[in-house]
Amino acid sequence: MAEQHNRPHPPTLDDYQAMMSDLRAPEQLREAVLKEARARRGSASAAATGHGPCRPSALFRHHRTRMLVIAACIALLLGAGTTALALNSPGGFGIVNDLMAEPPTPDENVAKAPEEVKENSMELNASQFHGDGGYSGPWYNPADDSFWSYEWAGYKYHFNIRCEGDNIETITYEIEGERSYFEIIDKTVTQQQRAEGIHVFHYPKTVTFDYNHQESIDDTRIVEIYIGFPLSESGLEAYRRLMAEGHSYEAAAQLDAAIEEGAARELTGSVLSATATFADGSTQTKSYLIEAPDLGNPTSYTFTEIAGN
Repeated sequence: MAEQHNRPHPPTLDDYQAMMSDLRAPEQLREAVLKEARARRGSASAAATGHGPCRPSALFRHHRTRMLVIAACIALLLGAGTTALALNSPGGFGIVNDLMAEPPTPDENVAKAPEEVKENSMELNASQFHGDGGYSGPWYNPADDSFWSYEWAGYKYHFNIRCEGDNIETITYEIEGERSYFEIIDKTVTQQQRAEGIHVFHYPKTVTFDYNHQESIDDTRIVEIYIGFPLSESGLEAYRRLMAEGHSYEAAAQLDAAIEEGAARELTGSVLSATATFADGSTQTKSYLIEAPDLGNPTSYTFTEIAGN
């Protein structure tokens, strides 16, 4: 009696269906594999009933079936892997190597280095103060709201001075001198307000600037240093000549020279103090002595910090 060998059960469509359900792949790829399995299974059935090509041996069919299963699984794995890479690439289905060119996304959870905390500080910057200004007529005395005679002159200096430092919010300047003031021209006063007695010119001893807005001239006001002083004998002589003779280049030049020297002499010895208010509410004050090294040619001034502020 011939020996009976148990032949392996040929895979059915249910077997393929079970294998496909265990893998994650695009639906089109899964349908293609099942379609191919159906076609191969149909060919085998036709051969067995004599309605197709000659029926291959059982051994060959067994090996062919195993090869079909292995090939289908390999194709399925390769297709799934390639599809996953393509779908996760920046451009979708494109060059997978583009992933290597994409810069890494910074990790928001990585601790950032703390910003350097700067200490409160302030320094006066008077490098642009060169004594620019001019004669403004007879001296107006803010102390008693009166104009003095022609023997006294008024002079205005452009206030192109700044403070620099860290954490500063506002700067308040104070000028000390017998006849040294700030002149503030309020450009917001209307004609109606003037008629009602609102003043345009103000002469305080202090003035405040925002740190980020230290311009002495803007759309709302003009800030200058205003001083008064008596004319020298040379200045008085030139003034009297101009009043008696009319215009004279020589007398005008003589008067200008006397006014420039007299203004520099009056400003020399004045003290400018700067008080910085910082973001934390604290303050710091520094005082500076104003001097004109060359009174005969006052085109430069020094601001020397006074010790013991």
